[in-house]
Amino acid sequence: MLPPLPPLASIAFANESWGWVAITLGVGSLLVLFLSYRNSPLRGRAKWFALALKAVGLLLLSLALMEPVHLEEQPKKNANDLVILADNSSGLAIPLSPDEKLSSEQLKDALTTEDPVLFPDWIESLGDTFRLQTFLFDRTLRRTTDFHDLEFDRPNSQLGNALTGINQRFQNRPLAATLVLTDGNATDAASLEKWLATLKENEEATAPVYPVVVGKPNPEAHDLALGNIDVETSPFEDARVSLTVEARSIGSSGTTSVVIVTNENDEELGRKEVVFPENLGDQSLPVRLRLATIPPGVSFLKVRIEDTAPEPKAELTDRNNNQEVVVNQGAGPYRILYVSGRPNWEYKFLRRALSQDSEIDLVGLIRIAKREPKFEWRGRTGESSNPLFRGFQSDIPEETQRYDEPVFVRLNTSGPEELRNGFPKAEEDLFPYYRAIIFDDVEASQFTREQQELVDRFVARRGGTVIMLGGQESFQAGKWENTPIGRLLPVYLEDLGRGAPSLEAAFNLTREGWLESWMRLQTSQEKEYNRLAYMSPFFAINQIRAIKPGASVLATVTDSEERSLPAIITQRYGEGKTAAITIGDFWRWGMKDAEQQDALGKTWRQLLRWGVNEVPARVSLEKEDLESGGIPLTKLSVRVRERDFAPQDNATVLLKVNDRNGNESLLTAEPSLNEPGLFTADYASEGSSGYRIEATVVDGDGIEIGQDEVARALNPEANEFARLGPNLAALREIAELTGGELIELSDTDQLPALLKKLDLPVSEVRQHPLWHTPWLFLLALAFFIGEWAVRRQQGVL
Repeated sequence: MLPPLPPLASIAFANESWGWVAITLGVGSLLVLFLSYRNSPLRGRAKWFALALKAVGLLLLSLALMEPVHLEEQPKKNANDLVILADNSSGLAIPLSPDEKLSSEQLKDALTTEDPVLFPDWIESLGDTFRLQTFLFDRTLRRTTDFHDLEFDRPNSQLGNALTGINQRFQNRPLAATLVLTDGNATDAASLEKWLATLKENEEATAPVYPVVVGKPNPEAHDLALGNIDVETSPFEDARVSLTVEARSIGSSGTTSVVIVTNENDEELGRKEVVFPENLGDQSLPVRLRLATIPPGVSFLKVRIEDTAPEPKAELTDRNNNQEVVVNQGAGPYRILYVSGRPNWEYKFLRRALSQDSEIDLVGLIRIAKREPKFEWRGRTGESSNPLFRGFQSDIPEETQRYDEPVFVRLNTSGPEELRNGFPKAEEDLFPYYRAIIFDDVEASQFTREQQELVDRFVARRGGTVIMLGGQESFQAGKWENTPIGRLLPVYLEDLGRGAPSLEAAFNLTREGWLESWMRLQTSQEKEYNRLAYMSPFFAINQIRAIKPGASVLATVTDSEERSLPAIITQRYGEGKTAAITIGDFWRWGMKDAEQQDALGKTWRQLLRWGVNEVPARVSLEKEDLESGGIPLTKLSVRVRERDFAPQDNATVLLKVNDRNGNESLLTAEPSLNEPGLFTADYASEGSSGYRIEATVVDGDGIEIGQDEVARALNPEANEFARLGPNLAALREIAELTGGELIELSDTDQLPALLKKLDLPVSEVRQHPLWHTPWLFLLALAFFIGEWAVRRQQGVL
């Protein structure tokens, strides 16, 4: 059988200098042939067909003088890199089926032989063409010589980082392809998504990747696992902490299980039953748990899932049934300054409510007499001090209240110096001590312009909170319009002409109010509706008719004339926030019965928790959780502020790290070059399940400024075993985006032939001479015999 003819595009001539000779000979031969056929007895088509056959034969012989060759492009041996990347994570050591070998054993059998010097045949065959580059990956990417160091003992599968690392290492090298032998379950899902996103933007960003699937799914397998756990904190007393847990069931049908949350002392905080529907295969259900009894500060919570069936099915593994999460409730005390123009019922109920919250301190500054007291008498000749203070510190006249000064009472102060001169006049006396200020039943003229501008800076720059309650000298009645404090409130205070007083005003939440957890008192919508319907009506409403752009009306009141007026309004202002409560007799709510009094107290506590939430202290510690080469890395940022809350650089920041294994480390944060008052440090931990980091800041004189604390929980086993069995969807996406192909582990023998078809970066051209090959002369002879056969058929010899 004749060999196939090469394509014309791959034919060249080795002896082009003989071209004129070949052309002359060919043309001469054709001329002689044409002249000889002029007088040929052949006629019609037979004549021309015979002439053409003989002409082609002569031309082939003429071309042989130029030595035609066939050019074949082939991969240059050992010039192109081929990466073989093997998964070394412990997830492959989980038995998926009793009838199958472990995935780890199957992988090791495919990559190794009994002779440590030799590779299996399919790898040896690839080595004949490619320069093999062999790697392992688990937590890190590292080289291997023969894959005998596969141990499958590390609970980490950094697939995304491994593929990114291969791209970086072979960026300027002739990489032909990458074979990655894995189950596709990456513990660095974010890195893998980022790598895939890069490929979607630039399809030529990497060489083809051929995922080789390790392991087979077992439809009879059963396993429970915990996926992502989201933590949310709120001022809502019945649910200070909310956990959204992703409960997973693998290959289960009708399984009933329970998710349990415990604290560090293994005391149960909450549980919720989960029922997985039947005949739906692998499932994932969200489970929401609300926890109320969480202590202040940083806490580690343990979450686990258990099968509650009387006879639980055997699971593939229980190493994915537990996780730890960190909850940071913040640690007080959070101090709030309450300023009132007279003793009133609101302060009584407010203070009673906060007695149940050890994290909030309410400091009172209450005026009991104005500048010109109504009870004015002079008992002694020439006496200028107020008789209310007769007998108190008479040896220090400047510390007694005069007739032309208001009389204030200080309540719950931290010492004799606090608020001794009344409302603060300097940033250093206000900013470091209080997170929020409440103004109630006090007129604007009580404060100087400088004090009001100080309050404006307290909110806008310091990030504090200002709340104005609806006493009889608040809002318009206190002439707060066109003042610095009036401008920061979320309502317009211009007097628009008030109508009749609002009587029997019923309280209701707006749509925005329903969305704020601190505005609700009940855990269900039906109970909340019932609570609102049972509330006492109000009779003292400041009639605010316009709110500012960007403000949110969270509650309204509807009076007996069906007028709807804003009741609770909030807004962001600079770095802080403000609120206006237009109800002047909020205390009336708690007078109905003991249950309503408890509800009023809960409302006050949640409102003030909202007020102090997210208000910065002089020292604030923030963290960013990252992965660096598979090692958990925590980037720490400590912001230090002066007493006036300007950035402070003259400080020393000490960091103490206590991990869950009882080990302690000390770090020192360094000043940032990009931001004043910012100190940064990095902490990397390998092999830890979590750690707390406490920052202590001292100033240049060695005096402690403050402390703050963060923590991080690490769940390497839960992440590694969150999904068992091959992730075919992820592997298929990798193959499609890179131009590779998904391969079964049992089909690795096909890889040598498959990879030889690639368009390789480095190739060489080989020449195969055609001019002295038998088929060329046989072909010419065939044309001559064809011409003879035509003449013989026509009877012309």
